[in-house]
Amino acid sequence: MTSALTLSSFLYFLLFCTTLTFSPGPMTLLLLSLGLKGGLRNSIPAQVGASVSYLISILIFAVGFSELIKGNLAITQGIQIVGVAYILYLAYKQWTSSGLPIDTAGSVEGARGLFGKGLLTGFSNPKTLIMFSAVFPQFAGAGEHRSTTDIAILGLTFLLLQCASGCLYCYFGQRIRHVLENPRRRVVLQRVTAALLLGVALMLARGFSPAGL
Repeated sequence: MTSALTLSSFLYFLLFCTTLTFSPGPMTLLLLSLGLKGGLRNSIPAQVGASVSYLISILIFAVGFSELIKGNLAITQGIQIVGVAYILYLAYKQWTSSGLPIDTAGSVEGARGLFGKGLLTGFSNPKTLIMFSAVFPQFAGAGEHRSTTDIAILGLTFLLLQCASGCLYCYFGQRIRHVLENPRRRVVLQRVTAALLLGVALMLARGFSPAGL
């Protein structure tokens, strides 16, 4: 099956996806706290659990759900509006928050427990559900031009970026701990993240179908 994904639309998606996956959220905070407790190696089961949850979500929302609503412009635009509203809410929460609540207490859990925690956190993360249901279908085309190959490319890109984000948060957790423990520096980090999320919301509001890029 051929791909309708252009280089410009893929780069646009890459920018969008990088901003969203590296912005602080339930999964990044979980992995950061695991990195502070036990380092990168001990957090791998949680990252595997997260990847499994994202893969299942891609199959359900980016493939199944998009086929279900294909051709229904009202539902598609409704999902897009919800996505923009939610990302604006995330930006507001980041801007007004007093700092990142990082849990560093307790001992490192076993591999099975960490896998389950990553799996549940991934399934319950609204940010990724918005990504799969509102963003993927726009980049993968619409109607007869929608390509399973495009969704596979976008899904693999998202999984790789999410894994890279988790690894960096875990690896640098110990090294930037002195920064995160400083309330003023944490607030600056959250303000920067809020600005990035605002940009993401504006990108999503414009629409990203390849024909429009």
